[in-house]
Amino acid sequence: MTGWGSGPEDMSDRRKHLEFLRKTARDAIWSGDYERALTLYEDGLALARSWKDRELEDLFTCNRATTLLEMDRQDFDLSRLKEIVLRSPRSPNAVLAGYAAAHAHEVRGEYGKASFYAQGALQKSRELGLEEWTAASLNLLANLELHESRFEQARGLFQEALDRFESEGRAECAEAAVVADNLGYCHIALDAVPVGLPLVERSLRLLEGLGSRQAMDYPCLDLCFASLKLSKIDAAETWGTRALELGREFGRNDVVKNAHYLLAETYGEMGRESAADEHYEALASYYPDFPALKNYLHQISLMGLINLRA
Repeated sequence: MTGWGSGPEDMSDRRKHLEFLRKTARDAIWSGDYERALTLYEDGLALARSWKDRELEDLFTCNRATTLLEMDRQDFDLSRLKEIVLRSPRSPNAVLAGYAAAHAHEVRGEYGKASFYAQGALQKSRELGLEEWTAASLNLLANLELHESRFEQARGLFQEALDRFESEGRAECAEAAVVADNLGYCHIALDAVPVGLPLVERSLRLLEGLGSRQAMDYPCLDLCFASLKLSKIDAAETWGTRALELGREFGRNDVVKNAHYLLAETYGEMGRESAADEHYEALASYYPDFPALKNYLHQISLMGLINLRA
């Protein structure tokens, strides 16, 4: 690449350029433009390789993998992430690689392996004083607890993660808003709706103000769930419909399925059986091997058992 020398000042300029790419990519992710983020990370990865800078290459390798996971894609080399963890055990890149490997195993439903790498990322981030990644690792570990419906354990981890954001003066960033929503959901699931509801509402306000539309689906889903528990049926319809729209917009099948179920329950409470039936039908279409699902859901409410994060 012409114009790039090899002296210390030029190395600094290179890092500034790649840090700009990373910041722009992060902003694109929070706005929901994953394709742009992926392109920027791949550009950065190519530059790092051309400069033969292993540290920066590792960094962009982790960023690229994390972005692909957000896009429900797994076309990256998981063994490469694990290699980074082993090769640079005391570097920030080991934290990022461990976190990305944990997330990859989580997506695959391999929760034991996910927990192993998340615990490693948490330990390394604490040792290196990386507060943001300590909070991120706590959030990931809490999500793994949620997959197993261990709400109380998850609640403690989410609270610790949120406390770290607040102690760093970053309580109003998008990452903290996501943690606050997760914490609020735990309270709601444990029937402490008055405690959880303000956390979710604040999270949604923050994300909306930051323009982070791609992260607003779960808060809307959680508000629908809370509204149903409080028998605020009109509010449940509003939030469930919004969650469904966001889930469809960003290709989140988990959100779409949960929204269909909650809306079916909502319309059932309203006595609008045909509308409820439409949502049960839409939900059942995701489970072709369970042909009796729609009839089953019509007869038995799962509201007391449902886990929106399972």
